[in-house]
Amino acid sequence: MLKIHFDIGRNIIETAKVSGAPRWSTRNIEGFISYKIMNLPPDIPLWYQRPGYEINILPARALTMYADKESNNDLAVETASIHFDTRALKSHAAAKTFVENLVLQFQNGKWARYIDDVCPAISGRSSFLNEAGVLDKNWSCPLDPTYRLSNDDWIQLMYMSKSYQWLGEGVLATLNIGYSDNSIGITYSIDLDFDDLAARNRTDEANRLRDLAEGDANGWKSTENEAKGIAERKLEIKVLEENARKRGDVVLPR
Repeated sequence: MLKIHFDIGRNIIETAKVSGAPRWSTRNIEGFISYKIMNLPPDIPLWYQRPGYEINILPARALTMYADKESNNDLAVETASIHFDTRALKSHAAAKTFVENLVLQFQNGKWARYIDDVCPAISGRSSFLNEAGVLDKNWSCPLDPTYRLSNDDWIQLMYMSKSYQWLGEGVLATLNIGYSDNSIGITYSIDLDFDDLAARNRTDEANRLRDLAEGDANGWKSTENEAKGIAERKLEIKVLEENARKRGDVVLPR
């Protein structure tokens, strides 16, 4: 077994069958199905196999694929979650190099940077500076994958988990990185998720509408507050994008 293949949007049973993995741990909870492999050998890569978007994932500790019978889509894989084996990453420099090499795979393929509507479409160091122009440790929007972080920025940012995102043929890839530093030393956590964006958006929208209805019914003015929050965020984005222009960073078309 040289590598384990997986993809998004194909029947989960067939995807597992042709993956090359000898066995999967499976669960079916009221139609929500998962296929999982754990404790992968460090020399066995996972391979996201879509032509032009191939990603070689090594070393990985676990892969879990999810499908939902309620989606009525032939039990297609909607999400694949990968947890990396980071035990060899004993320093910030090692983790930074590891992540940069992984980011480069996405940049060398057909993937395009993904920017959500609630995030400013800005490049460079501006992609993690707040309205005052200060590095924001609590920044929640994905970083610019074309910008190489300085060692100091890396250490400050990754202490609070940060992410990169790309879109390719309707699949959203999210790379999450974070670390803890305590008496046992530096411990990194690196995860990579592939999501069917349309399926994810449908789920998020259904949850949003449910929460708004419940909040309004309880007198919390949830719909009104959401509208105010959206308007405020649009103004914040406008300021962030204008500040980025002044620094010489690019504001990207959406």
